[in-house]
Amino acid sequence: MFAQRTINLNSSFIRDILAVTQQPDMISFAGGLPDPDLFPVAALQQASTQMQQKLGNRLYQYSETPGLFPLRQHIAEQLTDTASHAEQIIVTTGSQQGLDLVVRCLVDPGDKVMVEAPTYLGALQVLRANQATLLSIPSDEQGPDLEALETLIKREPIRCFYTVTDFQNPTGASYSLERRKGLVALAERYNFWILEDAPYSALRYSGEVLPSLQSLLPERVIHFGSFSKIIAPALRLGWISAPREVIKVVEKLKQAADLHSSGYDQQLVLSFLQSGALAPHLEEIRRAYGERLDSMANALKHHLADQVRFTKPQGGMFIWATLASNESTLELFRAAVAEGVAFVPGEAFYVSGESDNSMRLNFSNSTTTKIEEGVRRLAELISDSRNRVTTTPALAY
Repeated sequence: MFAQRTINLNSSFIRDILAVTQQPDMISFAGGLPDPDLFPVAALQQASTQMQQKLGNRLYQYSETPGLFPLRQHIAEQLTDTASHAEQIIVTTGSQQGLDLVVRCLVDPGDKVMVEAPTYLGALQVLRANQATLLSIPSDEQGPDLEALETLIKREPIRCFYTVTDFQNPTGASYSLERRKGLVALAERYNFWILEDAPYSALRYSGEVLPSLQSLLPERVIHFGSFSKIIAPALRLGWISAPREVIKVVEKLKQAADLHSSGYDQQLVLSFLQSGALAPHLEEIRRAYGERLDSMANALKHHLADQVRFTKPQGGMFIWATLASNESTLELFRAAVAEGVAFVPGEAFYVSGESDNSMRLNFSNSTTTKIEEGVRRLAELISDSRNRVTTTPALAY
């Protein structure tokens, strides 16, 4: 009944458990969610009023496929670290659509695409939906194992390498400068594209800001940005920054997909950015999320020092924790949900579910009080196997 491309489609574990995590009194470390209490509502309302007064009925008309020129110009000049122009930017319906459009632009069915182990679950969905052949290499706190990457490429040439260089989803790790330079050198030597996903780059709480991969090799790196984490996810706006020849083809694919992303939301974001509201908003959320990161790291050290290994990231929204035992975190998840706390088991972030004793913990959408209580509940479950249960509400995994 269905097309071949649907055979390998799978649903997101995170989306499947969303209903469960919305239950009253559930402490959820599961979703990659910003805190709605920190959304810049007042500034957005002011921006909305200004754009309504300025544009009137024109606000509700069709827009141009690549996005509003002033918005693309602002992104090129203010939100990238590469010498780019508006013509090298296309606005997308979230960075997830951007990734899908670029993969459809560059990857034929069966083409090999390299990812890290672990990697972003949404990227695995896009790549599988577009019938890419997935390969993976190990990664550590400094970035991917470049020696393993080169060994694999010599044996099996790849079309693309997908990565989140800053505060990776799910591990929170960031590439060192040495790994960044090493990766772009390999891309240039072996002629493959780098797909650099950067939704968390602005959420740095400590450490040194490092150059994007795109700034190091603009002709081979395609960069994805998003307003979801730095303004609000409901706007569903992101962007692609890429060489002009790529943008031209992606624009045609976007025409076929949705004509253009919401013109209303683009005008709202543009008005918000032109008001100067982004900088103070980023300062506020960096402070709040940084405190929550400290709270989760301290709670893990206090309650689970001997039972969990983790590295505290310098930014982003996640801590990646690995159990010292070989216990399945999927089994732990089932028990944890029954005790009112949720996370994402690590196997969801691997091409073949290789690791089953790790978990992704989100800290941005919980108060410090809830973080402490949630980690305490997890600690009790991990420490006392008698508390574990094997039955939970029916879930699609």
